[in-house]
Amino acid sequence: MKCSWRSLIAVSLAAAAATGASASEKRYSYGGNASLSSFFVDQDDLPANDTNDFAFAAEGKVWGRAAIVTDSGWEYGLRGQLRFQSSEHEFSNDHIRGAPDFVDEVYFYVDTLFGGVVLGLEDGAADQAGIFSPTASDINRIDDPRAFPLQDPLATSFTAFRPNGAHMRTDLNASGDAFKLIYRTPRLIGVQVSASYTPELTRGLNDLFNGDDQWDEQSDIWEVGLNYQGALSSFDVAFYAGYVAGTNERETVGNVVSVTAARLSNGVPFTFNSIAFTPDDLEEYGAGARVGYEGFSIGGSYRVTNIAGASGLADQRLGSLSTGCSVVDGCVLPDSQTTVWGAGVTYETGPWRFGAGYVNLEEELPPFLDSSTGPAIRRELTQDAQGWTGAVTYEFDENLAISAGYQHYDYDGPANVCTGAACDTLDADLGFLQVSMQFEDAGGM
Repeated sequence: MKCSWRSLIAVSLAAAAATGASASEKRYSYGGNASLSSFFVDQDDLPANDTNDFAFAAEGKVWGRAAIVTDSGWEYGLRGQLRFQSSEHEFSNDHIRGAPDFVDEVYFYVDTLFGGVVLGLEDGAADQAGIFSPTASDINRIDDPRAFPLQDPLATSFTAFRPNGAHMRTDLNASGDAFKLIYRTPRLIGVQVSASYTPELTRGLNDLFNGDDQWDEQSDIWEVGLNYQGALSSFDVAFYAGYVAGTNERETVGNVVSVTAARLSNGVPFTFNSIAFTPDDLEEYGAGARVGYEGFSIGGSYRVTNIAGASGLADQRLGSLSTGCSVVDGCVLPDSQTTVWGAGVTYETGPWRFGAGYVNLEEELPPFLDSSTGPAIRRELTQDAQGWTGAVTYEFDENLAISAGYQHYDYDGPANVCTGAACDTLDADLGFLQVSMQFEDAGGM
């Protein structure tokens, strides 16, 4: 069942039009950023398919915003952002269909004394409210790194390694940049509450009007987020909590996915069919906090989701009977959860910023029956992963910075091997050097 999202959008636009005060000022701003990261990579690989010892990742974003501010102080605006990147920079993308890859965000917004409304391609309320670990390098952080050169040894061309969908990220990113309606309250005594509604998991507009229900695709995604930012004595304090819920618009009863695990009889990897299940409705929640004092900042975040692996929702519309649950990766599971948590600390002095961080993931996989030793035995296994990082950043000015650091990743899966038949278990060490720059300009007309 679809909610009356058209009515919600109409109400928001009508409220905007109702302010109809004459425009007193037109404003514009634009900007962008770019980064180039180089890596030395030491990871387990296969003799038949060596992975890269050296890697590079590049990304560039440009954005622009035009706005009208009325005599009453209400602001109406349109913002768009384009993204250009190498394949090593695509790990954090939501991969939701409906817009060209280079279109990142496009939305209309209204800011008033009573809060703000956003309509378009933008992150959901729970994701935007997030407070996470401080980091010396936002691009090469350990919690959902934007640049991620760790390669799947089974792939002949670069494919980011995420066995069984394992993606160590603590942000509530289920709806990604799908088309949505968002409302944010004014920030009062440091507190802001936000809510968003995503009618369809799409970044285009055509799917909003066709009324077709896809097998195991999530829709009617509601999100709420609470964010606090303030001060307590000499400490800067911030925390958040968020919740996301969606609906499986067309359930596949008796769905089966493959799980590769070591046989009980001899430990050899074997691909089992899971016990039949009905993919569930989306549900995830999380929280995070950060405290700053005299150049130090420490914090962490926590996420629980029924999206297998904590990766983005699966979108296998082409060539699959199940849009959202043809494989484990990204499937919304009925009785299994993925838990991710992370923590970090930074210290800033002058142009220098030093940081260290840790992140941990435990993914509950769909149960299956193993009859390799005789009678069928029900098995419920996990995919585990963890990572550590240390980094330092030097800012030449507000527009140019250079970072260097180290990362270690450790994956342990149910097959417990990395061979030509299966690879869900490996260690990796990465050293990186990153150069980043940004620019911004604003004016009126």
